[in-house]
Amino acid sequence: MLVRVAATSVNTVDTMIRQMGPELPLSPATPALLGMDFAGTVEAVGEGVGGFTVGDEVYGCAGGLADLPGALAEYMAADARLIAHKPATLSMAEAAALPLVGITAYEGLMRAGIGQGKTVLVHGGAGGVGHVAVQLARHFGGRVSATVGRDEHHALVETLGARSIDYRAQPVATMSPGTPAAPASTSSSTRWAAPTWPTPSRPRR
Repeated sequence: MLVRVAATSVNTVDTMIRQMGPELPLSPATPALLGMDFAGTVEAVGEGVGGFTVGDEVYGCAGGLADLPGALAEYMAADARLIAHKPATLSMAEAAALPLVGITAYEGLMRAGIGQGKTVLVHGGAGGVGHVAVQLARHFGGRVSATVGRDEHHALVETLGARSIDYRAQPVATMSPGTPAAPASTSSSTRWAAPTWPTPSRPRR
């Protein structure tokens, strides 16, 4: 599939590739086209690819590792299995910032057995992965608490539907699920369910 890239984002892995080079597994050999996350518009669909048509707005985490071309370009040849339709409620920039952190949060919650009524603790609830994990945990019916380290982050995680815990003042290890904390809002922001992208493979163009 060929995608015209409208927006990309920079992840920790991208900075690690720059710093570590070949010492990092799956780091592409230079010269390389970097960039993992992106959002854009489908320009061409390869033979045998279903579910997408030219003009579709899409997003994904589909390149920038091993021999896969990355998103820091005007156009990107990408594996259709690593792409999803962009939610209409998100801008291109917002969608491009979501894939890798969304995958990380989703997979972590799935492996932990998230479900209705489950108690969830998210460390770094105001961080990139953390604030998405809070929202997904709420979406799946969890009772969510999140640690924060800055005063201004309390309001953020509570707005997302979690009770906030200042780990500087209240050690998490001393708390039990019933320990009183600042009341959390029952509202939740983006109701987004991450698609599951498989391990990158050679693009189907």
